[in-house]
Amino acid sequence: MSLFEVAVPELAVDLLTYESSEELKCGARVIVSVGKNLRTGFVIGKSEKILPSEIKIKPIEGIINDDFNSISDFDIFDLALWASKVSLCNIGTALKAFLPQPVITGEKIEPPPKLNEPERKFKEKNYFNPFDSERVNFYIEELNKNERTLILFPRKDDAKDFFNSLPDNLKTEALLLPSTGGKKLWVSWNLINAKKFRIVIGSQSAVFAPLKPQKIIIEDEANPSYIFHRTPEISARSLAGHRAVFLGAELILAGRMPSLKTFLRSKPIEKNFPERKNIIFADIYSSVKTEERGIKGSIPLTFSLLKRTKRELIQGNNVIWILDRLGESAEIFCDNCGQSIHCEKCGNVMRGEGNGNILFCKVCGSLKQLPEKCPYCGYKFFSGKRPGIEALEKIAKRFYKGFNIHIYNKKSLKSDLIKIKGLIISTQRALELLSDKKINPSLIAWLDLDFELNSLEYETRFKVFNMLMESYWKGREFNSERKVLIQSRHSGMKLGEFLLRGWSRFIPDELKERREFLLPPYGFIIEIECNDKITREKIIEVFTASGVFVMDSGEINMPLTININSLEVIAKILYKNFFKRNLFKIRVRSD
Repeated sequence: MSLFEVAVPELAVDLLTYESSEELKCGARVIVSVGKNLRTGFVIGKSEKILPSEIKIKPIEGIINDDFNSISDFDIFDLALWASKVSLCNIGTALKAFLPQPVITGEKIEPPPKLNEPERKFKEKNYFNPFDSERVNFYIEELNKNERTLILFPRKDDAKDFFNSLPDNLKTEALLLPSTGGKKLWVSWNLINAKKFRIVIGSQSAVFAPLKPQKIIIEDEANPSYIFHRTPEISARSLAGHRAVFLGAELILAGRMPSLKTFLRSKPIEKNFPERKNIIFADIYSSVKTEERGIKGSIPLTFSLLKRTKRELIQGNNVIWILDRLGESAEIFCDNCGQSIHCEKCGNVMRGEGNGNILFCKVCGSLKQLPEKCPYCGYKFFSGKRPGIEALEKIAKRFYKGFNIHIYNKKSLKSDLIKIKGLIISTQRALELLSDKKINPSLIAWLDLDFELNSLEYETRFKVFNMLMESYWKGREFNSERKVLIQSRHSGMKLGEFLLRGWSRFIPDELKERREFLLPPYGFIIEIECNDKITREKIIEVFTASGVFVMDSGEINMPLTININSLEVIAKILYKNFFKRNLFKIRVRSD
């Protein structure tokens, strides 16, 4: 009898130990007993633990498909093992995130065909070009090389647009992977596993496609949308890179600009720069006072913005105004006691929508009617703080009577905007419209770039610069004279100047600052979310006793933060002290 370590994806625990008389391969799916229930587990390897003789080890109850190759080739399993280490989560948690639910629950899978191919050596290539059409042509050239290719896009709509643009000979060999789970994804997964398609196209989740790719292309590789917002919170770009190394595949990192990690590693050369005449700086200090009734605060609208917008509207062009605040106001508060209305489910501040009569929580998505009176003091009158795009729409209608004005949000359809020219008011989501030739704005205005930079997150400046680059270059083939107007004070102006000088000047400046404070990519930021006071205190006590400083804001709904240059010490502390991790959530930030 041999002992084996088994990961059970549906449990928030580390590895469990079982015994079996059979020799089991790493990655084999097995049936194991957990409490009174039977679960599907994955064999991680033979156990090296020395257990006391009085401990009774349960046997493995059964084996599902003794040929491991029936489960998406070994590289997906290796990817889960690696991701669990670099994101400090359980291996089972990573497997659950990477594999379709039927694989996790033990459904039988047909083994894929054997691929007898010569061993390949990993290689990396960069292609940074701001013109979308030129990058698309480059990708099509790569797809024509008759290799199994996985190509990732940061947004599902971008993946769909690229798939639709493929010539017929490639489209018959390609599969557009569904962006959501369910039956469609399971059908697609099995087709890919059976190697029915040579090309797989999709957004971040496509990185787990069981294609065994010979080439992986990552479009817009610096885009933060590649980071998963579920455990393990890791970038699909990092996962694709590790997978390419394991398989000996070619990795092509592409986009308008490189990520910080790619710049550090390969020092790509920038060849295209924005034209000075197409970037306009407007100082917010010289703006018109624009306040909406019942809302504290104003939206800055400079004379330059108002004049240029009207000129473009008269000429029948589209104009986009970007203000990254949804709803009518960012916050609703009592006029008497000043207390903000908080969400009953998660405790976060709620924003006002629909003339302030509806309250929305942007954290958990809860909706409720504005209360008749303040829950703190009983007063009957409320006001809003920091106007959003719904208030901006009302203000814009006062300036541009007779012109079409639209809000573009989650409820909007791109097809509605194509039919009617006018002023489009939106958040940064409007950037996805730039790839549509029919919308083709002649002016894009950032109404308050300083607000975009207000976040205390370390990666804020890079994200905002990336969006500026996108607003200038995306769809520029349709209109080479499109203007980008930046309303700002000091910090936003400085970022706008970097836009003119290019990413080859901005990135070294950003890296210098991060190096000083040991921020990613030079170090790791670990966030531990825990709303249980006792567990939270234990986490602080255990890490502090091990010589690791934990930053605590004192707010129970805010994460504990650790800034460190190595994950090994953190992994050892977690493994030794926290066998069950269902009371807290760990996020490792390394990009």
